[in-house]
Amino acid sequence: MLAKAALLFARAVLIIPGTLFMVYGAMCWYNPELPAENAGLWVAHHNGLAELAAMYGGLQWCLGSIILLSGILKGYLRPGLWLSMMVLGGLAAARGSVAFGNFDLTIQTVQGAADVAMSSDFTSYTWYALLFEATFAVLAGLCLLNRENQN
Repeated sequence: MLAKAALLFARAVLIIPGTLFMVYGAMCWYNPELPAENAGLWVAHHNGLAELAAMYGGLQWCLGSIILLSGILKGYLRPGLWLSMMVLGGLAAARGSVAFGNFDLTIQTVQGAADVAMSSDFTSYTWYALLFEATFAVLAGLCLLNRENQN
């Protein structure tokens, strides 16, 4: 019973991000200006739109389909978990190294009272993407620790 629940959880750890990557990839392929607006990029030439369509659209859609199918097809669960952990972990590490490098945390104490101020120039797009990537990378890694996650 517990092994079945762990297998179901591992499948969900692949199906959820796989689906989200496919949907976002399709949206970015259809409208390459979408990721440019979300990420604060300025596109100077049509080559830039093609690059955004390819990297945010085509690549994310294909990666999402591989991750999604790994959660569905027999025999691909562990490779899919490895792929998710490595790719999402790499995205989170790169995004986090820049986002937290710009993060300002100030702690002041005055007469026994503490005041904490946090600020960043990044929008919620960066923080939500970082949260999503880090969470599913860690979950995939935890699922890999369970040797019973074979399908």
